Amino acid sequence: MIRRCLSAARGRHRDGQAVIAVPHYTWDHEARAQAAMLEITQPGWAVLYGTSSRLFHAIATWPVPEPLIICDRTAEGLRAQMREAERTTLHRWALTSSSTSIGHF
Repeated sequence: MIRRCLSAARGRHRDGQAVIAVPHYTWDHEARAQAAMLEITQPGWAVLYGTSSRLFHAIATWPVPEPLIICDRTAEGLRAQMREAERTTLHRWALTSSSTSIGHF
């Protein structure tokens, strides 16, 4: 049996005390703005910034045979990896597919 002792509760919500409003804070404004700008300027990619991992993540939104997710510590490094992934993936897909819609996002 699990017992909860209310008198030993810790934190901002102790019994008998007023609730304190906690201010809302968004983390890493600059990095999140860089990720948003990268997503706007790079068609075919969904770009996110992980505030916990401190990494930029890009997910390919064009048709690929398997999920394509890349990450990097900087926006510039992620952009370089995105270009490399586009070159290699689209080239490989062009060789294995007879689709005429290559390059359309």
